[in-house]
Amino acid sequence: MTTEKTLRPQLIELLQGEKIVFLITTDQESKQPHLSVISWVVAHPEGNIIKFAVGHKAASAKNIQSEPRITLGVIGAGSCYAIKGSAIVSDIIEKTMKLRIVTVTIDSVEDVIFYGGKITVEPEYVKTYNAALAATLDNEIYSLLRE
Repeated sequence: MTTEKTLRPQLIELLQGEKIVFLITTDQESKQPHLSVISWVVAHPEGNIIKFAVGHKAASAKNIQSEPRITLGVIGAGSCYAIKGSAIVSDIIEKTMKLRIVTVTIDSVEDVIFYGGKITVEPEYVKTYNAALAATLDNEIYSLLRE
């Protein structure tokens, strides 16, 4: 297992949206780990910032406001990674849907796959709601994430 302070170019390229990413926060009430899955995720070119979007009422946003240390779990670029950092949640942004942008300053990036393991196929998903709405949301949200 290797640990780095920033994302390698392969991970920056991978994290340009439409990827399944696991978000681990600390539940503000129980103080237990809280897992959610996100896909509106963009790594910035320098490799030290990741931004993602969540709904304005998302439990993960409330958790981050209470405890900003988070972990993002990423499967891709041949391995599995735990990206740890401190997050800041934006005010509510009103677009086609109400959302919040979370900005993560990366503290560490660790390759966490088991010894001798290599990812050969990355997870995929499909959106099961209105295609026109999905395109509108993607355009709005990715323009915010790339700011």
